[in-house]
Amino acid sequence: MELAALNLVNATLNWITFALDAPSARAVVFGVHIGGHLFVEVLLLVVILFLLSQKSYKPPKRPLTKKEIDELCDEWVPESLIPPITQEMLSEPPVLESAAGLHTIIDGKEVVNFASANYLGFVGHDKLLESCTSALEKYGVGSCGPRGFYGTIDVHLDCEARIAKFLGTHDSILYSYGLSTLFSAIPCFCKKGDIIVVDEGVHWGIQNGLYLSRSTIVYFKHNDMESLEKTLEKITAQNKRAKKLRRYIVVESVYQVCYVKFSQASTIVSLVCPCCT
Repeated sequence: MELAALNLVNATLNWITFALDAPSARAVVFGVHIGGHLFVEVLLLVVILFLLSQKSYKPPKRPLTKKEIDELCDEWVPESLIPPITQEMLSEPPVLESAAGLHTIIDGKEVVNFASANYLGFVGHDKLLESCTSALEKYGVGSCGPRGFYGTIDVHLDCEARIAKFLGTHDSILYSYGLSTLFSAIPCFCKKGDIIVVDEGVHWGIQNGLYLSRSTIVYFKHNDMESLEKTLEKITAQNKRAKKLRRYIVVESVYQVCYVKFSQASTIVSLVCPCCT
């Protein structure tokens, strides 16, 4: 066995030596000497190009037989869409037994409510309860009540008139959902090419409304008037057309994380319109 392997190696070496010593390996073509190594490299290049030009082998396509389909179905084990539920995951959420005001009752015990978005404390207000009761008695109640579905009623117009009078504007408009207000009002006023300077702590609904406006959005540090002023100065300095572009400042009066002080609100007004201070 070893002798046969040795003979094979010797035969291979002899063939390579013969190829390098062949007359064609020492030929001169167009004044260029074709050495043995160059001859072998050209031969390898031709073989590689030949292999690359060949079409890749693809096994013939044929439909699966009924037996093969049944075997695959028997072997298939579906994976669970959710992880297995452990004992630690089994928990009962707290159930409110009263209005979600500043204080509420859970399991018969009065607790302080830190998880409510009832910022202004309107939930459970006596005057609001009386007004809601009289409205239910007059107009009734249904599964939903957007104006686009059931039409405009007199209380809608009365509320809009009172809001406009309070704000000192010509008119106002009511939306049935807060997010729809943000998604509609912001893109209505802000367009592509406008610059909007925004507090980084605004609600995600406002952020989405800003994104829909396709305006240039620049954020400043939350409730930081110095950061707001520097941001406005930077925008004016870097953009030669800044004075010709429409610029907006978007902030909230009540944030989910904190609030805006009155002194900060007056600072924002002075930055927007210096003549108003």
